[in-house]
Amino acid sequence: MVVLDGRSLTPEALCAVAEGAVPRLDADARRRMAESAAWLASHPGADPLREKWRWLAGAEAPEDPVERVRSFLAGHCAAVGEPLPREHVRALLATRVNMLAAGLSGCRPELADLFLAMLEHDVIPVIPAQGGVGAAGVAQLAHAAWVAFRFGGEAWRDGVRLPADVAMAGLPALVPTPKEALSIINGAALTAAQAALVVHRAQCLLHTAEAAAALSFEVVRADLACLSEAALEARNHPGAVGVARRMRDRLDGSSLCTHGRRPDPFSIRCTPGVLGAAHDTVAFALQVISRELNGACDNPLVIPGEGLVEAGNFHGAPVAMVLDHLKVALVQVASLSERRTFRMTYGQLSGLPSFLLHSSGLNSGLMLAQYTAASLVSECKGLAHPASVDSLPTVQHREDHVSMGPIAAHGALRIASALADVLAIELLCGAQGLDFHLAGEAIDEDGNMIEVTPGVPGGGTLRTWRAVRERVTRWDDDRVLRPDLEALGAAVREGVFAD
Repeated sequence: MVVLDGRSLTPEALCAVAEGAVPRLDADARRRMAESAAWLASHPGADPLREKWRWLAGAEAPEDPVERVRSFLAGHCAAVGEPLPREHVRALLATRVNMLAAGLSGCRPELADLFLAMLEHDVIPVIPAQGGVGAAGVAQLAHAAWVAFRFGGEAWRDGVRLPADVAMAGLPALVPTPKEALSIINGAALTAAQAALVVHRAQCLLHTAEAAAALSFEVVRADLACLSEAALEARNHPGAVGVARRMRDRLDGSSLCTHGRRPDPFSIRCTPGVLGAAHDTVAFALQVISRELNGACDNPLVIPGEGLVEAGNFHGAPVAMVLDHLKVALVQVASLSERRTFRMTYGQLSGLPSFLLHSSGLNSGLMLAQYTAASLVSECKGLAHPASVDSLPTVQHREDHVSMGPIAAHGALRIASALADVLAIELLCGAQGLDFHLAGEAIDEDGNMIEVTPGVPGGGTLRTWRAVRERVTRWDDDRVLRPDLEALGAAVREGVFAD
């Protein structure tokens, strides 16, 4: 059971909600929300939505509170593009509830109950993906609120796309207060929700990258001096030390990897340092994103003893910046993986048949797998441009600096997806290369196949090889490559290799 208390939500728990777990509201959080809402109700002059209307539009808001809410939300339903994936919407709703559970927004617990009921019954608002700038007034949350309050829009229920009032049938009905309408769309909840999804995936991908790298080490008969604990501890980066330790465990017992040979190229020798730096980046990102998930990302806040306080808690800069950092780290991992794939498919570097297939003059073998990896990595490099360094003023310069956090999150998610496929390609090539070593097959200086003593891989890499071979068979002649790539890509995304 995932409990939303405004203080302890983790990216892992949020991913469980995204995949279908139904959260509940903590009792203390319910009390805090009720007290905050009661304070606001006892101060009828405190109407931040009316003040926002004057500040933003320079005009008086409609007198009728319901019409004021409807008009405000309608103006913010301005996102475009394809709908957000189902799991992203579930994560978004849970994130916003958890932020409001801090009890500093003047929102009733019934508002949380409404969104939790939507999660329980899997009522998923149809929300266009593009349009947020990572500050106040999140367009995507306005679309969610439009459905939740039955003003209009569409939602999925039981796999059917329905008008909002039909999809919401049987769920609690709530007429929102003006402050609730303001709070539900305020802040960087979309950025935080998607950041939580991507950082959780990144943890899995980095451990998969270690498995793929260890398999490649076997194929190219790497010198294991690069995994020296003493050498890496001397540089004092904990991520690198951890990567080397886990790779030594995977490679333990290998007769293929060597000691004291000539130094390997950087894509082999520097694997612990690069993957370790990525692990350290993910650890930092996890810390920042966990804080954000449990922070009162709203404005104004109802602060005990101070009343309504206007601050900048809605700005998405903390998460946008760390997402841009995470993007760079994941691209480094993808780039390193593609270089190892290149070496394995290049006969003059690997000591194996070109493109890892017999009679490669007649067969393309895994040549196009490396093509695809190169294409994905090149795309990732463009996506790694930091979105948070950009800011375009909005709302007549009232909101003159924004974070572009949703764009950073969108780019990070795309990079993570591409990385999964790049790693799948390395695993495919690594398993194919190891097949030759297991069979005692190699290429001499004239390019002829010769028999050599079969190699013995490490226990961990043997398990990785078996997991690949459970899903794709060895290549002996050209066949359609896509099914193999899709099968391994799905396995990578499921965490099969991230043991």
